Amino acid sequence: MKRLTIPGTALTLGLFFDVTFALCVLWGFVVPARWETMAAIWEAVFPGFTWLTPASFLLGLAEAFLYGWYVALVFVPLFNHFEGQRGAEAGAPTMGQPREAAHHP
Repeated sequence: MKRLTIPGTALTLGLFFDVTFALCVLWGFVVPARWETMAAIWEAVFPGFTWLTPASFLLGLAEAFLYGWYVALVFVPLFNHFEGQRGAEAGAPTMGQPREAAHHP
């Protein structure tokens, strides 16, 4: 299996979190305030975020993107470590299971 890279995974997660944040902000404008608790959640998750000013929206986008980088910095090395172990185990011969013969074109 191909190994994950931190920059590729971080950019992917950062943009995914930004899109999710933007969709949640839009949802907050569509749904009446009495039914919606998204503002309180974002204010708890993002330091300095208040509902909703243009500067606060940009701060939320920046913090969401940084959370994506944080997840990638932790997740990618762990994934590559454990996937590397799994790949080594998959290649090891086991008793009772015949190995597949190589096919030549």
